[in-house]
Amino acid sequence: MENSFYKWKQLWEGVFHIQDLFSDYMYLVVGEEKAALIDTGMGFPGLRQLVERLTDKPVIVLNTHGHLDHIGGNDEFDCIYLHPDDLAVYAEHGMESYRSGVIRDMARELGVELSEEIMQALVCDRLKRQLVSENPEKLENNAACVKVRRRPELVALPAQINLGGRELEVLHTPGHTKGSVCFYDRKNEILFSGDTVCSMGVMLNFPESVPVGEFMKSIDFLQEKTGKCERICPGHHKVPLDDSYFRKYLDCGELVLTHPEQGVAEESACGEFFRLHYEDVSLTYVR
Repeated sequence: MENSFYKWKQLWEGVFHIQDLFSDYMYLVVGEEKAALIDTGMGFPGLRQLVERLTDKPVIVLNTHGHLDHIGGNDEFDCIYLHPDDLAVYAEHGMESYRSGVIRDMARELGVELSEEIMQALVCDRLKRQLVSENPEKLENNAACVKVRRRPELVALPAQINLGGRELEVLHTPGHTKGSVCFYDRKNEILFSGDTVCSMGVMLNFPESVPVGEFMKSIDFLQEKTGKCERICPGHHKVPLDDSYFRKYLDCGELVLTHPEQGVAEESACGEFFRLHYEDVSLTYVR
């Protein structure tokens, strides 16, 4: 089903897949007592209304990381969880000065035509809605100084999110960003991987990314924690994935470490980087 900016479908009992107009994925996981919305996309209007159509349970937001295409709708909700290592990037990606150029570029690249009213709704300064700081210049280095109305709770790891009859384990998986996390529903063997595991590719070329070797440790960690997981729900592209993608990323990472010269140079709004393809995945990196 769909509205102007979102389409959704039920994947399994208590698990809904939501996709926004920029093909950013969100997952609504419903327990007996409350529900978790994993990521909030770019911030198109109407997300909360859609979620309230799907469940009447209280909703918390779990961010897999702090990038703008995963936090855009956070300001519609009251309880938000984010790993503390991503608080700085979360703040940057919530600012109008950052969002304006990036989102307009993305719309052009995707061929999506938006009215100026909707564009302004997307690029508006999320910090004005969420973060009220007496010392904003200290935000990156001292989270304690930040007063907030809808501040992300800083997840203390290891942690579990209990939704009532359904628990999500928080797995810290540095890679795409230093504070990237996955959420694992062990009882139902479903891994919500954000941008840590996707088909097509994982980008490790951002300033907030970790080196390829550290990313590979995160993939090893996921394998250890989840075993043979046949239901991996990523932040983009094909859904669901299976555990073969762990091997693919480990093999791709090994190629990057041993033959970085095989990567193809690319340039985007994110700067210059290299991409190495392996089967149906790829890794981006800087040399």
